[in-house]
Amino acid sequence: MAQENKTEKATPYRRRKLRQEGNVAKSVEIASSLTVLVSSLIIFFTGALLFKEIVAFLMTLSGVRITDFTTLTGTALKESFTNIVKLLVPFFVITVLVVIGAHVAQFGFIFTLKPLQFKWDRLNPVEGFKKMFSLTTLFELSKNTLKAVLLLGIALFILKGSVELILSSAQMPLLEGVKFLIDLLIKVVLILGVIAFFIALLDFAYKRWEYERKIRMSRQEVKEEFKQLEGHPEIRAKLKARMREMARGRMMAEVPKASVVITNPTHYAVALKYDGEKDKAPKVVAKGKGSMAERIIRVAQENEVPVMRKPELARALYQAVDVGEEIPPEFYRAVAEVIAFVMFRKKKTYA
Repeated sequence: MAQENKTEKATPYRRRKLRQEGNVAKSVEIASSLTVLVSSLIIFFTGALLFKEIVAFLMTLSGVRITDFTTLTGTALKESFTNIVKLLVPFFVITVLVVIGAHVAQFGFIFTLKPLQFKWDRLNPVEGFKKMFSLTTLFELSKNTLKAVLLLGIALFILKGSVELILSSAQMPLLEGVKFLIDLLIKVVLILGVIAFFIALLDFAYKRWEYERKIRMSRQEVKEEFKQLEGHPEIRAKLKARMREMARGRMMAEVPKASVVITNPTHYAVALKYDGEKDKAPKVVAKGKGSMAERIIRVAQENEVPVMRKPELARALYQAVDVGEEIPPEFYRAVAEVIAFVMFRKKKTYA
């Protein structure tokens, strides 16, 4: 169906189904930019120590001849190499956690193997050419080109102000000059990482918008999905149970407003409401049997609603009248006697 006909937002069921297939809104730029940014920060704070250990290792290694290799020299090399590994392992662990966290933050935790399943259309060269020359591919190419040009321009602008220092670093001692260039490089990468992260946020916002647009549904699709779910036994049972629970909640809320509750005494309970100035006849506002009857009686007693024991009338009203309906004429006399008695008792109580 044409995209312009899909004007409805995706239903929760469709979203859940797409999510199970791994089809969610995501931006690869978020993970890559965060990785660069966090890596730059780690190197910025630990780079001097790492550089020192690497230089010490290389100097030890370069000054050792095979013929002069001793246990002491081997221990020194092993200790220096161990120190480098201790510095690098947390770096790689944090980087992996950042990548995982970046994806989880976008769409939560999803584990599915469906994207890895083999599909024959992936081997179709026609489909491959369509994807290569599609508008989406063209947009991604243009976006990445502009991003590269922007970041390159910013890097050159930053380095332009440090040209004299870069040239003078050649006259510095070797270690001092190398350290200066590394610090400058880290600062440039750090700044570019921050800018790339903000660009990634914009890209993610666009991906979310594009995803919402692509998963929109037509009214016909929404209707068909509803029919499909409605026909599913489990879904239908849950809907009916939910509707029954909501109806019971509304019914119990009307019990405190009732004029009288007629009981069997515990097997049946029917709550009636009557206003002589507004109502043509008493109306059943709640009814139940078993545990529901007990609940109605309990709520009535808690709210000081009169409870009358009339077994035959309670059973007859329960079977003949639904909630929200007025009682039929054949019950007028019996119910009138009950209401009259209740009104008389109220007047006597307040007298």
